[in-house]
Amino acid sequence: MLFYAVLPYVIWMLTRHALSDYHALLLSTVPGFVYTIGRFAKEKSWNVTGVFLIVALLVGTTVDLLSGDAETMIMNNIRTLLVFGVFFVATMLAKRPMALYFFADTARVLGWLPEGRGRDALRDERLMPYFQALTLLFALRYVVIALVKLVMFSIHGVEGYGLLIWWRVALSWGFGGLILLASLYVAGRVRSRIGS
Repeated sequence: MLFYAVLPYVIWMLTRHALSDYHALLLSTVPGFVYTIGRFAKEKSWNVTGVFLIVALLVGTTVDLLSGDAETMIMNNIRTLLVFGVFFVATMLAKRPMALYFFADTARVLGWLPEGRGRDALRDERLMPYFQALTLLFALRYVVIALVKLVMFSIHGVEGYGLLIWWRVALSWGFGGLILLASLYVAGRVRSRIGS
């Protein structure tokens, strides 16, 4: 929360009058970028989840840097969120739901995958609908946040960027809670299907 909401909000509020809106927006993204890279380097999370997070961060940062002005940066951020939502839906259509990979990366650590079982055990056809539904939740997270940002930006413009930060965090936490509950349910289905 500190690196993704509090510090970006403070930086935005303190720098927006001294810098251009665009440069204040760019500066407000630095804490989240540095924190994510630092955590990744510390944990050395070279799995699908870790690589996805780094790619998403690099794509977002590149789009921000290439935007050129504050309005374009916010609109490009909305478009990027929609592209990630479409990406998750595409993995569902390809029968390779991203949630399966995310689940496999964390299941062993959390005790959700029985000992001696790997990612292949999760590809059971009876489990696939659960991973498809979980992936749909990830897709909806990106799309809903993008649409709320679009509405808020349409109403408040760049002046409402501070409000956008808090809405994004609230929606991210809300969807995070839903995804956690859904993951716990899927973990129960996994244990019952492939044994303990």
